Amino acid sequence: FRTFPLSDISAAWTASSEPGPRVVLIRDAELGLPRFKDRAVARSYDGLVPGPDSSAVPAGSSDAAPGSLYLVQSLANTLSADPDHLGTRQEAAAWLHSAGLLPAEAGLTNSEHAALLRLRTSIRDVLAAHTDGREDAEAAGRLTKALADGRLVLTVDPASTVQLASAARASYPGIVAAIAIAIAGSAASGTWLRLKSCPAPHCGQAFHDDSASSAAQRCSRHAA
Repeated sequence: FRTFPLSDISAAWTASSEPGPRVVLIRDAELGLPRFKDRAVARSYDGLVPGPDSSAVPAGSSDAAPGSLYLVQSLANTLSADPDHLGTRQEAAAWLHSAGLLPAEAGLTNSEHAALLRLRTSIRDVLAAHTDGREDAEAAGRLTKALADGRLVLTVDPASTVQLASAARASYPGIVAAIAIAIAGSAASGTWLRLKSCPAPHCGQAFHDDSASSAAQRCSRHAA
């Protein structure tokens, strides 16, 4: 298993009057960025400074998403770049390396590259639905299917240390698992629905709506 340590987990079981399994909400006060090996990897992502050709929202700006949701935002915004940061397998691998999501010696196969692009597209479509305040069952279904590649499981060791893990040995499922954990953590903290896509012409940037009403529909550059 490729594990993702959770240092301070509290699990809440949400009871339902409907038949079927209950839903587990996992909250982690220190979830932060995905951690593949140690905190040094997280720092390498946290320290990623957007270059002049990058579409990444600078950490700390009003549009930047908090915590690990920033990872999802940055992935979504690779399409807003010119050129596309994930345009080719080599470009996608370079971006993943710089983000600390892919080991230096690893690359992407053609099928993994195609899957990564589908994951990004499904995220962006869901964010567009967040902006409009509507439900998009088709986009949600595609995102659910794309995240399944992460093959997440919950492991418990003899000392009762609980970890989320990707059951796959390959690098790509670990990338997807990190995205899935970031989305789950943001949903538990209430920030997931605040990550939106700016509909302004020639924009489409993913932004975090930090307004009190959570009703913003454009990024700070295009706000009225």
